[in-house]
Amino acid sequence: MVFALLRSSTVALAEQLAAGLPDEFSRTVLAGSLGVAWDSANPIRANLFAAGIREAVTYVLHFLAPDEAIKACGWYKTYREKQKKIGERTKIEFKDQPTRVHRMVYATQGGIPDKALEELGVDIGDAHKKLRFVVDELSKYTHVRPGTLIQGDDKVVVFMEDTLGAMIRFLTVVSDVRAAIVDAVSEHANCLAGDALTESVVQELDELSTHTMVEEVIADDIQIVEIGPDQVQLEVRGKVYVELNYGSGADFRRGDGASMRDKYPFSVKMIAAVTDLKPVIAGPVRVDNSSFFE
Repeated sequence: MVFALLRSSTVALAEQLAAGLPDEFSRTVLAGSLGVAWDSANPIRANLFAAGIREAVTYVLHFLAPDEAIKACGWYKTYREKQKKIGERTKIEFKDQPTRVHRMVYATQGGIPDKALEELGVDIGDAHKKLRFVVDELSKYTHVRPGTLIQGDDKVVVFMEDTLGAMIRFLTVVSDVRAAIVDAVSEHANCLAGDALTESVVQELDELSTHTMVEEVIADDIQIVEIGPDQVQLEVRGKVYVELNYGSGADFRRGDGASMRDKYPFSVKMIAAVTDLKPVIAGPVRVDNSSFFE
């Protein structure tokens, strides 16, 4: 992504943000917003930037946090019941519509309750606060009125970089939560994968020798596929180390048997309830034994 006539510090932030955005459309809106912001001859360039980035933030939040997914979360259901009771008492109709704050929460943690998030040791409050402040500022400058113009290149740069920085911080927290979940489940996920591969040797390993023995399983690549309202979906990958034995017990006693060691990549899907983040296997363990036949 190339941004002409922008300061190097602004370009660096823009490129960092672009790398964290969820799709090409959001990156296109970012590029367009930055493109109009540095036209020094345009007195409302900062306002146009504000309008574009505000739309980008709104789009990203809706992309990461759909209405129905939010409404299915336990924490939102608690909020709904509370607001209904307040509405009954005050005679004000409750509109069951997620707010921007709800979208920030879901984008960050899905259906994971605050207590479980605290146990992961991730602080999301500051990032949410900064993004809310920035969106309010963007809204203020989106509507061009007397007194809403940001004039001077230096002031425009500060406004842009504060905005980009807040968005980066928010998306960083989204990643931080996922990294913390991976750390929390990694040991148990490794044990589950090991049990699945040793309790019954999978076909892809069994067909490689007369008697295949699993010696070690290392799950060293755990990816968060999705943090949903009720569960976290995981893709677990790693290596299984095996001993391949050829021949019967009698063959080995006569010295006619043969053994060799090898390793193969494996993958398995797991899920974990958002309430306790304890993974369980959610599908067959797949082993790629293609290297054996090469």
